[in-house]
Amino acid sequence: MSKKNFDIYLDLSSKKLSIAAFEKFSSHSIFFKEYDCETNLNKNKLNFENVKKTIEKNIFEIEKKTGEFLEDIYLMVETPESISINLSLIKNNEGKKIEKKNVQYLIQDAKQQILRNHHTKKIIHIIITNYLIDNNSYNYLPLNLDCNKFSIDIKFICFPKDLIKKLEELFNGQQIFINKIICSDYAKTFTKNKSYTNICESGLKLIQGINKQEVAMVPRKLEKKGFFERLFHFFK
Repeated sequence: MSKKNFDIYLDLSSKKLSIAAFEKFSSHSIFFKEYDCETNLNKNKLNFENVKKTIEKNIFEIEKKTGEFLEDIYLMVETPESISINLSLIKNNEGKKIEKKNVQYLIQDAKQQILRNHHTKKIIHIIITNYLIDNNSYNYLPLNLDCNKFSIDIKFICFPKDLIKKLEELFNGQQIFINKIICSDYAKTFTKNKSYTNICESGLKLIQGINKQEVAMVPRKLEKKGFFERLFHFFK
């Protein structure tokens, strides 16, 4: 894939399709359009014909505006099929200092529990909602703090694998690769008090890491670092 100067965000909701193009380095929006586009993002009642037609009709306009072929997108999806799963995990620390690796193993354990017990779902977002250290709550991880026991609360936002497969097939048919799927409801909730000009901008901000408690997941084929290195850029 050639080096690109723009990132394309596409938001699918039940009645609209929104597309925006942002400059990679300045995040300046050079293109934004909304289209009436009736969809049904329920995995049992999928209707992508309108989406397909709208994309086909407007690819040339986007490419003309950016001067680049539309090869990949960040896809935002609003669907009634999304679910949130909350888990709490506890570790006895025996008075030792908290280290990144301790929390890394807890997150990995929680992730494996989700994959085992919800095998028809795919994890879209992982968010740390609370740290409880010797009965004291923190919204960040205080590293190198001595404690006897600590726990973390984690929220997993998941989509059905069947839905994701259909979305990938839809865009693969247009030779468009999906870089990342984003839950639109999560993006809107987190950014609802911000002065963003459109829904796609809220997705851009999430990808840029505006929520410091979200665990970044990078596909293994795109990153040679270990799993834990990929997860823990958000520890400050």
